[in-house]
Amino acid sequence: MEELIEKLEQLKREIAREDVVVQYLKEKENIFNDISLISKIESYKQYPSEKVKEEIESSPSFLAYKEQETNVNLLILGINQKFKILRGEFDCKKE
Repeated sequence: MEELIEKLEQLKREIAREDVVVQYLKEKENIFNDISLISKIESYKQYPSEKVKEEIESSPSFLAYKEQETNVNLLILGINQKFKILRGEFDCKKE
C-alpha cells in the first residue's frame, strides 16, 4: 500500500511539472493580479448585468485563463482514458 501511495505522489509531481499545468497556474495568477477584471467581477457579483458579464468574458486575461483551463481538462481526459485502459487490463473481477 505504501508503494502505491508513493507512486501516486510521484504521479502528482509529474503532473504539476507539465507545461499545461504550469501555464494554467500562471494564467490563474494573472487573473488575480488583473485589478480591472477583479473590479468587474466584484461589480457583477453585486449587480449582475449582461454587459458586465460580456466585459469579463472578453477580457484578455480571462480568455487566456479559460484557454489554459481547457488544456488542463484535456490533459485530465487523456489521463482518465489511460487509467480506464489500465483498469481494464488489471481488473480484479476479470475471469
